[in-house]
Amino acid sequence: MKSSDKLLPCILLFAAATFFYACSDKAPQPVSAELVQYHGRSIPAINGTYVPPIVYSPPFSISRNPYWEDGRINYDNFAKAGIDLVEMHIELRNAWNPDGTLNIPMVRHELISTLQGILAINPKTYFQVRLDFHAPYWWLKQYPEERVGYATGPIDFSTANDIVRAPNASMTSERWKEDATQILKQFLDYLNTTDVGQRVYSFMLGGGCGSEWHYFGYKQEPDTGDAMTRYFRRWLSEKYGTDKALQEAWNRPDATIAAATVPDLAERRYNTGVFRDPQKERRIIDYFHCHQKTTEDAIHYFTRFLKENWPRKALVGLFNGYLFYDNDFNANGHLYFDRLLDSPYIDFFAGPYNYSREARDLGGTSQQRALVESVNLHGKLFMTEQDRLLHPITQSRSDEAALKNDDESIATLRTNFAQLVSRASGYWFEEFSSFPGFPPFWQNQPLKEVAGNFNTPAIMAEIKHQKTFCDEMIHRDYESAADVAFFYDFNTYYYMAEGGNLQTREIEHASNNGMISDAYRSGASFDTYLFSDLRRIDLAKYKAVVFGTTYCMSDADMDFINREVKKDGRTVIFTYAPAYTDGDKLDMGRIGKITEMDVRSIQMDTPPMVTVNGRDYGLLSAGLSTNGSIGRVPISPLFAIDDPQVEVLGYYRDSQTAAIAQKKQAGYTVVYSALPLRDPDLMRRLFREAGAHIYSDSNDVIIAGGGIVCLATKEDAGGKRILRLRNGQKVELEMAPASTVILDAQTGRRIFE
Repeated sequence: MKSSDKLLPCILLFAAATFFYACSDKAPQPVSAELVQYHGRSIPAINGTYVPPIVYSPPFSISRNPYWEDGRINYDNFAKAGIDLVEMHIELRNAWNPDGTLNIPMVRHELISTLQGILAINPKTYFQVRLDFHAPYWWLKQYPEERVGYATGPIDFSTANDIVRAPNASMTSERWKEDATQILKQFLDYLNTTDVGQRVYSFMLGGGCGSEWHYFGYKQEPDTGDAMTRYFRRWLSEKYGTDKALQEAWNRPDATIAAATVPDLAERRYNTGVFRDPQKERRIIDYFHCHQKTTEDAIHYFTRFLKENWPRKALVGLFNGYLFYDNDFNANGHLYFDRLLDSPYIDFFAGPYNYSREARDLGGTSQQRALVESVNLHGKLFMTEQDRLLHPITQSRSDEAALKNDDESIATLRTNFAQLVSRASGYWFEEFSSFPGFPPFWQNQPLKEVAGNFNTPAIMAEIKHQKTFCDEMIHRDYESAADVAFFYDFNTYYYMAEGGNLQTREIEHASNNGMISDAYRSGASFDTYLFSDLRRIDLAKYKAVVFGTTYCMSDADMDFINREVKKDGRTVIFTYAPAYTDGDKLDMGRIGKITEMDVRSIQMDTPPMVTVNGRDYGLLSAGLSTNGSIGRVPISPLFAIDDPQVEVLGYYRDSQTAAIAQKKQAGYTVVYSALPLRDPDLMRRLFREAGAHIYSDSNDVIIAGGGIVCLATKEDAGGKRILRLRNGQKVELEMAPASTVILDAQTGRRIFE
C-alpha cells in the first residue's frame, strides 16, 4: 500500500470531524458525573448511568493522534470493546503566556482538536482530562525565590528531568499556586465553551515529579529553597509558638523560629541505622512532617479550586498513596495520604501497579501500589495504571521480562483484571507505542507492524470480555473474600532514616514488597489497610491480622490492639520492631509489651538470615522468599526472642537464636517475627491454624474476592492444581506454565476461556 493510501482515511477523518463541529447546530448534552456508592463499590455515575471504571489512556504515546492511522485504529478498537472512557493530557505550562493569559490556539492544537477527532471515531466517548501544573521555564527564571532547592547540589538548568535537580516551583510557593489557578480558571472557562468540553466527566490532576505528586527531585533531598524555608518557619511557629518550646523539643538552646533552616544533606544522612531517635533528631523529623504537609496543601488547593470552578459535577483524582514498591518515603510527598482520604474534593486515587519482578513477571501478583481497602473504606475509588509492556511492541523496561506472545500478554492482563474485581477498583489501559524514554524511542528500534500495545485481535477480545463482565458485575453486591488483614503505617516512616540508607531500604523492601508477595502465594485472601484506619474497621471477619511497618504506636494504639484485636480466637502477627517508638523515644521494651514475649537486642556483622523448616530467607529477594537470597547490609537494631514460654518457629541461620515464635494465649495467639515475615509455607500454616480459608497449597498466586478466584502460575510451574472453594467444592485444574485462570467463586466455572 502506498503511503498516500494510508493517509487517506486520516485525511477523511479530519475533514469529517472539522465538518461535524463546524456545521452541527445541536451541542452535545453537558455531562455531569459523580462518584456514588453502589452495591458496595465506588462507581462513576455519568448523567445518572453507572459506568465501570475502565479507561483507555494514550496521552503520552504517538498513538494519541486520532488523525493518524495508529491512533484511529486504537480508538476504534477500544470503542468496539465497549470502552467509552478516554483520557487525554495537557501541560498547562505550554499554554501559559508570560502576561498571565491562556494561549488558546495552543490549547486547541494540543487538546481540543484531539478530543474532536476521538469523538468523531466514537460519538459515545466521555473524556477524562489530565492536567499538569508545572511552572513554565520563563516563570522560574522570573521568580528565583519561589524555586525548589536541593540538598544534594544546585539547580541544574540544563535538564527537565524532575527526578534530578531540574528547575521547578516549590510546593510551598503561594505565587505559583495563585498564578497557576489563574491559568487553570481560563482553561476551564474555555474548555466549557467547546463541544468536547461538554463530554468531560473527570479531571486527573498531575503535580510534582512524574505528575505523581512526588516532591520535585525527591531523590535529591528537597526542599532547601527560600520558599520552603519561609514555610518551615511558619510551620514551626504554628506547632511550637515560642522559641523556648522549640529549643526544648530540639535540645538546642540557640534555636529560634525566625532563624530556623531546612536540614542539610549531612544532617539528613547522619543516622546510619534504621531508626531516627526522636530525642536527638527531632529537628529533621519536624522538617519532614512539614515537607509532607506542603504536598497535601498543594493538592487540597488545586482539587478544591477545580471542584468549585468547573460548572458541573465532575470526578477529580490524582496519583497518591504509594506504599508498595516505593522508597524515599520521607521526601516523596505521599505520607499525608490518610488526610487526603477524607478530602471532599477528591474522588479517586491512582497509581501504576507494583514494579517489582514479583508483581510483573509471568505468574506475578499484579499488586496495586496503594492500600486499596483503606481507599474503599473512605468511599473513594482506586484506579490502577495498566502499564505493562505487552508483546505487540518492541519496547522493554529494565527488570521487566519481555512478553513473547498473545498467551503471555493475556495471562498478565487477566491477573491485573483479577485485582480490579477482587478489590472493587478500576483501571486504565496505558498506551505505550513509542513512549518517550523507552526503546524504540531512544534506541531507534523499529516498531512492529502494529498500532500499539494492545493491538492484536486476541488481546482486544480479552479486553472486550473484561469490559462485558464488568458491565454486569457492577450491579451485583461486592464482597471481599479476605479473612486476613495487613496493616501499614505511613507515620512510621518519619522515624526511619532514609536518604540512601541501605538498612532502611532492606527493611522497607522486605516488609512492603516481599511480605505481601509471599502472602499472595500463601493460598489465603487478604485485605490491606492503613494503620490509622484500625479503629474504623469491623475486625470480626478477620481470622488473622498482620502488622507490617507499624513501628510507631502510641500507648492508646497498643491498648486498642490489646483490647480489640487480641481476641475472638484471632492470630495477631507482629513484625520487626512493632511499637519501637511512640514518637517521643525509642524503647525496645515496648516491643516486648505488644508481642507479649521477652525480646532482646542482638548484633550481627552480616546481613540477617532466618531459617524456617530448613529453608533460608533474608531481606532482599528477586523472587520467591525460598530462594535463599540475602540482604546487602547488616541491620541495626536487630532483635531476638528470649522467652521459654514460646513455640519457636524459626531461628537466625546457623544459630539457636529465636527469630520467629508464637505464644498461644487464652482467646488469641500472638506471633512475632524479628524480620519482616516471609515464606508462603509458613504464612499458610499460620493463616490455616488461625481459621483462614486456604484456596491452594501450590505457592501459586491466589487473588480472591468480588465473586472470583484467580490462580496464576509462573513460567516454570505448570501442571495439576486443586482449588478449594469456600463452599467446600474442589476444582481440579490443568495449568499451563505462565497462565492465569479466573473462576466463579461459587460454581468453580471458568469465567474467561
